[in-house]
Amino acid sequence: MHRPNHLGSAIIIIAALLLLSAGPVSAEYLGNISFDHALSSFLPHDTQVTVSIDYKIDDPAGRRIYVIPYSGGAPAPGYGVSGSAVYPAGTGTTTKFFTITTGEVIVDEVRVYFRDPDFTETPLEIFVPAAFQFGPHGVFNIQPSTTEYSRLKHGMDLEVDFDFEVDAPSCRIYARPWSGSHLVPGYSASGSMLLPPSGSYSQHFAFDDDADITHIRFQVVSEDQQTLYAEFFYPFRCAWREWGVYDIEFNYGNTTSLHNDQQLVSSFVFDHDNAAGVRVWTLAFQDGNYCPGGVYQPSALVLPGDDPVTRYCRVATGSEIVDHVHFVVGQSDDTYMTFDVPLRVHYGPHAIQNIEFIPGQPAILSYGEHLDMTFDYVTDEGAGVRIYGRAAYEESGLFGMTSAGSPLYPAPNGGGDFWLTYNDDTTANSVRFQMVSEDQSVLFLEWFEPGWFIWAGSGTILEAPETPAAEVLGAVYPNPFNPTATVPVNLQADSQVRLTVYDLRGRLVDTLHQGQLMAGKHAFTLRGDGLSSGAYICRLETSDGEFTRRVTLVK
Repeated sequence: MHRPNHLGSAIIIIAALLLLSAGPVSAEYLGNISFDHALSSFLPHDTQVTVSIDYKIDDPAGRRIYVIPYSGGAPAPGYGVSGSAVYPAGTGTTTKFFTITTGEVIVDEVRVYFRDPDFTETPLEIFVPAAFQFGPHGVFNIQPSTTEYSRLKHGMDLEVDFDFEVDAPSCRIYARPWSGSHLVPGYSASGSMLLPPSGSYSQHFAFDDDADITHIRFQVVSEDQQTLYAEFFYPFRCAWREWGVYDIEFNYGNTTSLHNDQQLVSSFVFDHDNAAGVRVWTLAFQDGNYCPGGVYQPSALVLPGDDPVTRYCRVATGSEIVDHVHFVVGQSDDTYMTFDVPLRVHYGPHAIQNIEFIPGQPAILSYGEHLDMTFDYVTDEGAGVRIYGRAAYEESGLFGMTSAGSPLYPAPNGGGDFWLTYNDDTTANSVRFQMVSEDQSVLFLEWFEPGWFIWAGSGTILEAPETPAAEVLGAVYPNPFNPTATVPVNLQADSQVRLTVYDLRGRLVDTLHQGQLMAGKHAFTLRGDGLSSGAYICRLETSDGEFTRRVTLVK
């Protein structure tokens, strides 16, 4: 039986802070910022990354809108960007672009900002994390043939389609399976024909035995395969097993709130050769175990072949967090294979879902500007509920807001809306929704919807996308160099590190660092003094593996 959480006077204090407001003092934002290239793209020089931006302008004189790529906290070297006309007061969506024209550069942030028409003020600016690697060679628009976390059947190819552009008259490109810091042994793979300087291509590889990968490694090499032009690592988790479960999709997003009656449906292809048939189930998991109150769909025998299958699971009673869907393949009395697909679902007798924000996240808003939101709800509380939102950071509510009130929403389901704003510097990485009783004395549901929202003149989103494996040792720049080059290192954890430089005959020519290094970004200087013109290899040895970069000194 569900037992609501009685908060007593605490919820009354919270309710008293939900002040009504006649309207915002100003009305500006930049939000719903997105890129047309996927993060972890490896782009050739002069490739334009298009940035889509929603905006709202209050000043009658209008605003200009710009984007600038950043690298290591400063404008990226060799960048080019689009200009801006004056946008009039009102709302709309625009696109801007940036590119890198020279050097090997990692763009780790993009600055999106307003300027007044006379270029004297910057009313709003936001720094959005990115992961674009630019250089003379590029492999981009990468499309694996299945979804992440798939289990491919032994011998089944993982096809990888991509576009490429190289600064050479011809090249060969190879895509290979990678895990952590090494190639995964035992694979079979396609070769590479001689390719023109640009175009589209496809590679594939497979395993006849069990194998797991974390990345796809791309190598761009010369016609005779003696020169490595570029090496890229694309994050992609996948495995090969005797039984195939792939092209996995869910009927809800990977982060949502669901009612106990709502089924979490998994759709996938089930592929096997067992003549007697095999069963497959999906189960709700929490902290590595079966989730309390979980139920799942029984499985009939699935005959041999590659057939589309759907299975559901849910938490039928109680309030629980599901952090994985656990796949089980086998028979009623024997398990052949299990694996997990991560997600975050809050199950309970009350749910808030299908949440939409205006502006969309990530966004920066002027003081007093409304963050509007709509949502659907489901509740078992027959007397109806009230629903409030509050900005939060690391799942802790942020005070000082002004917001809408809440009507009494009737059971069992429906839709609602809310708004909130702040009049001082506030950075949120989620919005906390609370569903309470009519008199606000009982808290039925608390749900944190992810989203970055900043009220200020300037702000930075701190949460960066996953760093590709190769970026542990970043691209050396400038390359070629004279007289010095920067060697970037990005550690995910504290580690003993040895960073050395060798010539092509394998002789040690310099040690840039040896010893303990803290987690985070570091930059070391490679000096060409005393070295001859030519190519050198930078080698980084850490507890996570060994990484190398090629750099050329030109005198």
